Formats: sequence, C-alpha cells, structure tokens
Amino acid sequence: MSALYRMLVPNSKSMLVIEEQIEAIKQDPANYILVYEERGALLGTVTLNICRQALHGFRPYGIVENIIVHEDHRGKNIGQQLLQYVEDYCRSIDCHRIMLLSSSARQRAHQFFEREGYSGTVSKGFKKYL
Repeated sequence: MSALYRMLVPNSKSMLVIEEQIEAIKQDPANYILVYEERGALLGTVTLNICRQALHGFRPYGIVENIIVHEDHRGKNIGQQLLQYVEDYCRSIDCHRIMLLSSSARQRAHQFFEREGYSGTVSKGFKKYL
C-alpha cells in the first residue's frame, strides 16, 4: 500500500502509512479503503468516507480521497472501475453527492475526473494543514 501512496505524493516528507490505521479504517463502518487487485498485485486504491449531514434529511454524502492507480497500469480503466464502485455504493445508501479534492497541479487527474462526470467548477476547495 505504501508504494501506491508514494506514487501519489512522491516528494512528501510527512507521509506515514501505518498498518494499524489501515486496519482501524477497515473496521469503521463509515470509512473504506477500497483496492483493485489483479493476480495478487495491488494496482489501485481509493479511500471513501461517508459523512452524515443535516441539510438533506437522512441522506449522507461521500468524500473520495487518495485515488491512486499504479503508474505502470494507468490508462487501463482501473481508476474508472474504482470510482464506479464508489458511485454504485454511494447510490445504494442514498448519498446526496460525492465530493473529491485534487491537487491544483494534477491536470491529468482533473481531466480524468471530468470525464467521469465530476465538475471542477461547481465548488472551490480549501485546505488548511495542521
């Protein structure tokens, strides 16, 4: 898993993947680390968080984070399959929307997200690192 995360943030000095945290996420009914495997090789992953809100009745929303496809396997619809699984799951639990953030420098990723039906013009994302 660490190798995939390193492909997403190759120069990060603060990246720290802890197996116990991955296990804790797996046990949490509102958080998911989904993976794409082929012949035992981990080729992609995405994190999905389901969040409650008060604005749309009982309908939650999903947040997609850390969508990563192994750099040697990009262009093979792996990312598309991961996002389709996320969308199918979110529909099955009546989510109101799915949101994701992407680094402003990742133009190729933005094109992919737009092809998958996500709009980069609807909202403006903000982050504050602590």
